[in-house]
Amino acid sequence: MLLTAGYGTRMRPLSDELPKPIMPVCNRPLTEFSLRLFSRHGIRRAVVNLHHLGRLIPPALGDGARFGLSIEYSEEEVILGTGGGLVRARRMLGDGDFLVANGDVLCAPDLGRLLRHHRERQAAATMVVRPMPAGAAYTPLWLDPDGFVVRIGGAAERADLRPVMFEGVHVLSPAIFDCLPRQGFSCVVDQGYRALLQRGLRVAGFLDTGPWLDLGTPALYLDANLSLLSGRLRLPQLDPLAGDGAPDGVLIARSAAVANTARLGPEVALGERATIGEGANLSRCVVWAGARVEPGAVIERAVVTSRTILRLGARGQTDS
Repeated sequence: MLLTAGYGTRMRPLSDELPKPIMPVCNRPLTEFSLRLFSRHGIRRAVVNLHHLGRLIPPALGDGARFGLSIEYSEEEVILGTGGGLVRARRMLGDGDFLVANGDVLCAPDLGRLLRHHRERQAAATMVVRPMPAGAAYTPLWLDPDGFVVRIGGAAERADLRPVMFEGVHVLSPAIFDCLPRQGFSCVVDQGYRALLQRGLRVAGFLDTGPWLDLGTPALYLDANLSLLSGRLRLPQLDPLAGDGAPDGVLIARSAAVANTARLGPEVALGERATIGEGANLSRCVVWAGARVEPGAVIERAVVTSRTILRLGARGQTDS
């Protein structure tokens, strides 16, 4: 299951135009990276939940065939949270273990090894975790020496516990449904996982040290695009520049129109039907489909949409 129903509050104003899961990352919907990761590891069915601007997601992803799998959509009339979304989609998820991934991260864990680890540990749930970065504000998960999660948040109660952070990918057994309310909003971590631990069920940690990016804010979203365009970040499930690239990490959709005197690069992605006027100068920018850049405009470190130019400097952002 791919969780894509959230409001994307931290991503505003961009998420007022598009739901975060289909914002373009190197001219592909963000969730394409997760769907191709699923397919790469043999997953053939996916459930995608919908709420905020949910009507825009199925046209962008279709039935999943181009990603090598089939997609079933779970519409939420009222947003249900990560736990309630799972409960709503329970029928679609079947009777066995299932994978869940947040729709706003870029990562590439080995899902085959993850599933084997989950089964070998006889866990009710297995969370993909990462070493906790110094000074990070993420809620710590505390692992014991055997690699099991024994506490969520707070401080370590024992000297042999180590803090890690949750990557947003996990394998769950049907036992999770006994730990979540049958109706209404709930959080799979705050309510589901805490209940699993209180009941003495095993929650395993699966350490991933590969690439991982959170795309929760406009600045993080822009930086993810620039890292892929420059080649600083590469993900095995998808080479974003294959067949479309140009020097200096410039990616131009086939239907984009660029004036002869415009200058692009380094690190620029132009979406379908984007129009760049004469004498415009763009660097480190993402230009969404259908957006227009006026002649003579000079734009650096920005996301350009049909409604706005969101400039993202090192010390904040200016919407113009």
